[in-house]
Amino acid sequence: MAARYDRRLSILDGGWGAQIGPDLMFQQLEEGYDEGPDNVALICTHQSWGHLKAIVGEEPVGGCLTWTYRQLMKAARDLAIVWEGYGVERGDTIVAFLPSCAEWALGLWVAAILELTFVPLDPMSLAVNSGREQAYPLDMLRTSIVLVSNIRDAYNFDELYPDLKTSARCKIVCHEQVDFFFRGWINLQPEETYRLRASNAGDKPHRLGSEDRAVADDRVAVILFTQESSQHRPKGCPLTVHNIRTALVNQYILPQQRYLVTCPSSSSATLETVMVAWKRGAAVVFPGAVFSAQMTLSAIELHRCTRLVCASLQLEELIKDPSRSQRELDSLESLSVGGGVVRAGLLALGQHALRTQWASSFLTMAEGFGVLGWRSVSLTDRTLESVGTVMPGSMVKICPAVGRNGHVLSRGEEGRLHIGGDAIIQEYLGEAPNGHFYQDSDGVKWFVTNYLATMDKNGLICLTTQLKSSEPVISDDRS
Repeated sequence: MAARYDRRLSILDGGWGAQIGPDLMFQQLEEGYDEGPDNVALICTHQSWGHLKAIVGEEPVGGCLTWTYRQLMKAARDLAIVWEGYGVERGDTIVAFLPSCAEWALGLWVAAILELTFVPLDPMSLAVNSGREQAYPLDMLRTSIVLVSNIRDAYNFDELYPDLKTSARCKIVCHEQVDFFFRGWINLQPEETYRLRASNAGDKPHRLGSEDRAVADDRVAVILFTQESSQHRPKGCPLTVHNIRTALVNQYILPQQRYLVTCPSSSSATLETVMVAWKRGAAVVFPGAVFSAQMTLSAIELHRCTRLVCASLQLEELIKDPSRSQRELDSLESLSVGGGVVRAGLLALGQHALRTQWASSFLTMAEGFGVLGWRSVSLTDRTLESVGTVMPGSMVKICPAVGRNGHVLSRGEEGRLHIGGDAIIQEYLGEAPNGHFYQDSDGVKWFVTNYLATMDKNGLICLTTQLKSSEPVISDDRS
C-alpha cells in the first residue's frame, strides 16, 4: 500500500509494483512469444533479408531483415546452445559493442535464456582515438562473450582491453568476414553448427522447472553505463531482474504496435522500449546503424510504424527533413521523446510535423527507468509539459537543489528531483562514486538526479533544467 503524504508537498509513493517472485528475464520475452509466435518481432531496415539465414533456419520474409517471434526465439535458442559449447555459464557477461541490429537483439535474448548479464556498449568507444583511461571497467565483470561489428573494432578491443584479449571465451565479429581464428576472433554463424541443431528444433527452449525458477530477484540482468562528461570514466549501473520487471509491469500496449527506435543501442531508452515491446508481443523496428532522418521517415512509411521513440535532437532533424511532407505517415499514432529536458514547443512541432495523435516526453536513465509515466491509457490525461507521474513500485520527491534531502518542497516549487523504489539500482558498479545515492530515516533508498523539476497539484512532474554533472551535496538531514 502506498504511503500517504501531505498533498501540499512534492512527494509521491506509487505503491506496490512488481511483486518479489521467481520470474526470470526469459519469462518477460516468453510472454511476447505467447501473444503470437508468427507475429513480427524485429525489423532491421539496414540489414538484408538473407542476413543470418543460417541461424534463423526459416526463410526470412520481406525486403529487409524481418523476423517473427518464432524465428527470433529459435535463433536465440540455437545460439545459446552453441555458446554453452564454448563454456559460457549462468552468471557470465556478454558485452556488445554494436549498433541497433539483429545481432544486438540476439545477444539480449540469449542473455535472457542463459541468465547472462547483457552489457550494451557504445560501439564508437572502440574508435582509434579512444584512450584506455576512458575505457569501460570490464575487468569487474565475468566477460565471456564479446560482440563487435568489424575487424577494426576487434583490433581496437584487443588494444583497449588486453586482459580480456585471451580470457573471453568467445570473441565474435558480427558484420565482417574474418579468417579462421583471426587473433582468437570468429564469425557469428558457423553454418554447419546450426544445420546440425535444426533437426532438434522446437518452437521454444525447454521451459525451466520449478527448481530452476527459484532465482534471486537481485540477479544482475543488464548493466548500462553512464558518463558525466568526456573527462570522466563511465560508471556502470547494474539493473537487476526486479528493477527491470518493475519498470515493465505497468506498460500498456497492444501486440499490433510497431515501435521504431532511433535512440542509441547502449541507452536506457532503447532497452526499455524493446523490453516493453517484446514483453507484449509487439514489433521493434531499427531503421539504421546510425541515425538518419530520411531512413527513419522511410521506415515509418514502409513498415507502417505506430510509435516513434527518439531523442530531442533527432526530432529536430525529422522536423527539418525536406522529404517529410511527401511521406505517408498516417500509421504513426504516438511520439515519445527523451534526452534531457524536452521543451513543450518542440513536442508540439513534432506532433504537428509527424501528424501523430499524441506526443510526450519521458525520463529514462541508466540508473533506472519506468519511474515516471502515465497511469491512464487515456490520451486526454497527457500534457506536453510533463513527463508523467510516479508509477507503481516507485517514489518521487522534489527537494532543495543543494543539501537538505529530508526537506520536501511544496507543490509548484522548483527543486531537485529525487527518485526511489524498486526500479532504481542500489549503487554504481565497483568503486565509482556513489554520492547520488542515500537512504532516509525510514529506510527508503533514493537517487538524486541532475534535474530540476516541479510537481503540480495533480502529481505531474515537469522537468525544468538539466544541471551540469557533479556529485550532489548530501547533508546529514535525511529524515
